[in-house]
This record gives sequence, structure tokens and C-alpha cells, in this order.
Amino acid sequence: MQHDRQVSFGISIIPKEYISFGSNEFHAYTPYITINFLPFVEASLRLTRLINYQGNTQAIGDRTPSLIIRLFEEKGYSPAVVFGLHDLITAFGGESAVHNNALYIVTSKHLSFDSFLNEVGLHLGYGVDWMHATNHNFVGLFGGFTLNFLNVLELMEEFDGTYSNSGIRIKLFNHFSLLSGFLRNKHFSYGASFFFSL
Repeated sequence: MQHDRQVSFGISIIPKEYISFGSNEFHAYTPYITINFLPFVEASLRLTRLINYQGNTQAIGDRTPSLIIRLFEEKGYSPAVVFGLHDLITAFGGESAVHNNALYIVTSKHLSFDSFLNEVGLHLGYGVDWMHATNHNFVGLFGGFTLNFLNVLELMEEFDGTYSNSGIRIKLFNHFSLLSGFLRNKHFSYGASFFFSL
């Protein structure tokens, strides 16, 4: 989760192999905004629009609201535990409208090190496909780790329940970040974000 009272917005480019509602024929861009308005709640809204799509069925794009609730805060030897759900509201529009459904619980623990390798993050989660949806994310056991160097460079590796993904994030001027990686460890994706505290 982000820090309390943090607001982030940005955009990512997602390769067509990950965009099922475009028949995997079109890449997509995904602008988003994330707000932590309580110490234990994070809300996000992501819009996914196909690039160079010529049809008339896209409208404003696929909307994915998400919510993360922290059940236990990380303290001492105890990990943080969060509950998350994606695309809950759009489920009422019928399962064909839900392309990014997820219902999961995650535990995370961060280990501090020296001034070069600042932190190692370990994450383990489990998700279910109980809601009716065209596609589900994070089904079964998933997890990953992060390596934070000099509070500027972060290396990431994850298994999302089906595929492995890897990435790198660079933080600039305490308010910007650039992200790039390989989904399924072969399809290139990238993005940028701006964040600040209220």
C-alpha cells in the first residue's frame, strides 16, 4: 500500500497479449489514480483503452475500480496483511463487463539492510475466482519480492498465479517514478507516475 494521504496518478502501456477484450490484437494505455484517504484504505480507478482501435464499441474504455484494506499493520516480526478486490462495482453490469476481477489476501514483510541495499520486500498472497467475471487475476497462490537500492532503484519479480513478471522502477525527485518490465518475462511494458501527499 501507499503511505497514508498519498495520491498517485500515472499511465502505463500494456502489450496486446494481456488485453483479452481486444482479442489480443491491440496494445492499450491505462491511465490511473490511487488515493490513500485513511491509514488502512487504498482506492484506485484505472481506465484501459485500446490503441489504434477503429471500432465503435470501446466507449471511454474498460473501467477498473480497486480497493485495498489493511487488516494488520507490519510491526516488528509481524507482517502486514491486506485484503484486496478489483472490478467489484462493474460486476453488477454483467460478467462480460468485468475483465480484471480479483479477490485476494496478501501478507508482506520488509527487511531493512545497509545504505546501498536499503530494503527487501517479501510478498505472498492467495486469490479466489468467486465472482462472476470474464477474466480473473491472482487466482491461487501468488507472490514476489522487491529489492530497493539507495531509495532510488527498485527491482521487482513476481508470480501472479499464472505467469512470472519482472520489472524495474526508478524514483526521481521524490515525486516521480518510471517503471518498465516484462510481463510473462517476454512482453515489454512501461509507464510513469507522479505522486504527492495531501
